[in-house]
Amino acid sequence: MGKVIFGFSAVGLVLGLALSQLSAGFGYVFPASPASLPISLLVLALANHLFSYPIYRYRKQLGGYKEGIRPERPNPFYAVRVLILARASVLAGALFAGWHAGLIIWLLSFSVAPENLVLSSSFGLVGAVALTVGGLVSQWNCKTPPGSDSD
Repeated sequence: MGKVIFGFSAVGLVLGLALSQLSAGFGYVFPASPASLPISLLVLALANHLFSYPIYRYRKQLGGYKEGIRPERPNPFYAVRVLILARASVLAGALFAGWHAGLIIWLLSFSVAPENLVLSSSFGLVGAVALTVGGLVSQWNCKTPPGSDSD
């Protein structure tokens, strides 16, 4: 998974650098992200965590289960959907993180007055990293419980 995250980040970095240079070369406006993007990415990271919490809670209850009434198992279709959402969030977050890192590198290397654009791109980078981490935590929450082969 680490190689895939690195690959998506590298693709985003190259795209961010290339599009920044092309837009400056052709005299277009800088491809800055809107102010709502970091907020949206943070909300998605939080949603990932909240969606995976019932699965985490089941795993934790199952770890302490010895005898008696077995904890109620979450719907497996729900768990798969949460896992797919988490995987997509990790990949999208890595791509956005690379994109914003490319924008920041270009701004600090070639721009004359990058203060406001660096700040907005930095917020986008923080939101993208939060989405990636939220997706990774959600994937970890969706692990198979120990000893589930006998079920």
